[in-house]
Amino acid sequence: MARMSKRGFNNVVIFAMLGMIFLFNLNSFLPSAPVPTAVPLLPADSYVLKIEQGNYKLERVGQQWRWSGVRQSLASTPEQHIDVWRSATMEITQPPRTVLQTEPLITVVWLAGASQGLVYAIVPTSQKVWIQFNGDWYVLNQVSVNALLPWLGDSEEM
Repeated sequence: MARMSKRGFNNVVIFAMLGMIFLFNLNSFLPSAPVPTAVPLLPADSYVLKIEQGNYKLERVGQQWRWSGVRQSLASTPEQHIDVWRSATMEITQPPRTVLQTEPLITVVWLAGASQGLVYAIVPTSQKVWIQFNGDWYVLNQVSVNALLPWLGDSEEM
């Protein structure tokens, strides 16, 4: 067996520790997985039962959809409205201060099999629609607030 001086053994220990530090931090040197650019507004293959916003509701009754709280006839059908929610995508981002200071439109989407609804805080601005969901802020891709909540166009509350 080879004998090593104390100084040589210290060098071996130092290089072994440097190797371990390198191995433990290897993931910081590798490129990270890209953050998904577009996240669906609703989970994939989700079965929507009801969408509530204020006094307005869009709920499934059997195989049909029914508006509640809407006083006037709307330009879109309930089925078109649900399709907008299912096909909408959003990107995670940081909102400007004006969005954070604006009172959001709280919307709850109830899904089959879920004990609690998905809560969306929607803040429409002149150019974008901002959504706070699960503590993160998102901006909607090419969807207007009137497409998500069509009763807002006919409402005096806006």
